[in-house]
Parts: sequence; structure tokens; C-alpha cells
Amino acid sequence: MPQAPALIGKLAESAMGRRARVLDVQHPAPGFVELTLHASAPPGGWRPGHEIQFRVAPTLSRRYTVRTVGEAKGQTGGEPGGSGPEAERIGVLAGTESQGPGATWVSRLRAGTETVILAARHRPLRETGARRLYLGDGSTLGTIDAYARVDEQSLVAIEVPEPAVDALAARWPRYHFLPITKGPGDALFFWLERAAGEGEFARLDGAMLLGHAQSIQRQRAALVDSRILPRRAVTTKPYWSTGKAGL
Repeated sequence: MPQAPALIGKLAESAMGRRARVLDVQHPAPGFVELTLHASAPPGGWRPGHEIQFRVAPTLSRRYTVRTVGEAKGQTGGEPGGSGPEAERIGVLAGTESQGPGATWVSRLRAGTETVILAARHRPLRETGARRLYLGDGSTLGTIDAYARVDEQSLVAIEVPEPAVDALAARWPRYHFLPITKGPGDALFFWLERAAGEGEFARLDGAMLLGHAQSIQRQRAALVDSRILPRRAVTTKPYWSTGKAGL
């Protein structure tokens, strides 16, 4: 959740900014907004999993992830990268449940809105092995789907607001969508314990843990201490932390 003086933000925009136009806005489930944008590509082209930033205020920017590249509305499997108009059409799925500055800004976007995306060359997150576990919350769904959608062997569990569970499960039937319970990460941790006890992780090669920082620490400790995975096979990326400013 980057914060910097307005002058630094303007310098970053001049160096990394890509003109973008919103083509379509959808709401696939309560607390989520899905954007289709036309945006000039950075060096190396757009890739699923590409990290981008929007300046949502003069001193604030927020990070999001490109979920799809070159897919028209209704498609399920476009070719990543490439050239031509399709290569400049990207999809972004954002969670808006937090009602923070980024969520508020994204929720106000409409088809036809002109904006600027900050993006550099794509640097993918580290993935280990062929059969991977992905854990996260609503703020990470776009990122997780960008990586996991091409791998039928992957196990995915995502903690989301209860009103969104049915709609998201209908769209992604292979993923486990868990309603948020008392505290962040609790539902995921209980699912993790149950799945481990039932032997679902017997052939696991690696894991990607995203989202709430304290939950990630707890999940990684469970995987490593139970000898399900070595620490080096677990990739972590915190998006937010208890007690810090919202998304």
C-alpha cells in the first residue's frame, strides 16, 4: 500500500505510467469489481500476474494484479503476452470489501474512464514444483487466479465475505471459497488443518501464501512445522496487516 509525497508520485507516473481506458466494469460478487482495460504495455508485454499500481490520491497508490491478458468478455483462456490490440486488453479483479482508499477509488471507475497505470517489466512470483497450494483472502483472488488457473493440479482456498461465497464458487468451482469467521485467516487455518489431516497435501510440491500478514505467518508455520513442505518451497507475499491502513 505505497504512500509517498505527491512529487514522488508524479515522477513515478512520468517514468512508469501507461495510459489506460476502462472498457468494461462488472461486479461478479458482492465486494468485488472486475475491470477490463485497454492499456499500453510495458517492456516485455503484459502477463497474467503482472503487478500494477494506480495512484488513488496525490500521495497514495494501490497495487493490483493483472488477472488476464487479451481475453474478450466471456472468454476463459486468452494467450498471454503477444502483440496486437488483444495484447493491450487486460483484466483486473479487485476486492472492495475493505472500503479503504483503493477500494473506494476502484469502485468509482466506469466504462470510458481514462486513467494511468504504473507498471514495469513483469517479475513473476516464485513457484515451486508441479502441484501447488494457494491460500489467500478476497484481496488476493485476482493474483491467485492469474497463477492457478492454468494448473489443474493446484489446490486453492480463499477466505471471502459470506455474501460472495456462492457467486464465486459458481464461477470457480475448482476453488474452495470459505466464509470469513471471527478473525482474518481463521477460516483458512481451520481448512488447512482439516485438509492436512485428510491427507490432501501428501503430494504437495510448493505453496503460495498471500494476503493478511499475520495469517501468512501462521499458515507457513503450520506447513513447515508439520513437515508438509520445507520453508524454501513456500512463497509468501503480504498485502495488508492488522492495525495498518486499509487497502
